[in-house]
Amino acid sequence: MPKIIDKKEKKAKILEASIRVFAKKGIGNTKMIDIAEAADIGKGTIYEYFQSKDEIVEASFLFFLDGVEEIFSRRLTGVADPLEKLRAYIFAWADVLGSEYLDYVEIILDFWAEGIRTKGKFATVDLLKFYGDSRVMVKGLLDECVAKKKIKPVDTTVVASVIIGTLDGLIIQWVMDRHVFDMKAAVYTLAKVIIEGLK
Repeated sequence: MPKIIDKKEKKAKILEASIRVFAKKGIGNTKMIDIAEAADIGKGTIYEYFQSKDEIVEASFLFFLDGVEEIFSRRLTGVADPLEKLRAYIFAWADVLGSEYLDYVEIILDFWAEGIRTKGKFATVDLLKFYGDSRVMVKGLLDECVAKKKIKPVDTTVVASVIIGTLDGLIIQWVMDRHVFDMKAAVYTLAKVIIEGLK
């Protein structure tokens, strides 16, 4: 009797392997054979799922975003107060950096570089969309806070951009040298500073 292959599981295994290889060698230096070996499959099998390395990069980025979205969803579920939702959004980044997605965070600079390098070429490694979606989400939380008089009136688009930019800056510093500060403590401090400043 032929072995039943779970295609979804196999694809996830390839993506997880690709992330490990990208983190070790960098996206530019990674070859399809490297990913196949890390996934413990034949090189030909990869082509049943992905036509090129660029396609794997795109799929990996989406895989990462799906995982991040799941973490955010867990943090935000059941939180009614908009100010607490904002705090939960910021705290969720500490969860991302302490999760099984850490390998993805290790190569986030590669994803950013790839998104900038291929601007317009790949719809899925689209930094404008990624940041646009993030800004819309945070702006929505801030608008709700202003409407419910939880914070003073502010330009919510600018404040959302500042929050996202500050989180990016923390992530870059931490990825470069994790010994400089404790990321969880930094994220919690950031939430306190921002929320107290907005009240």
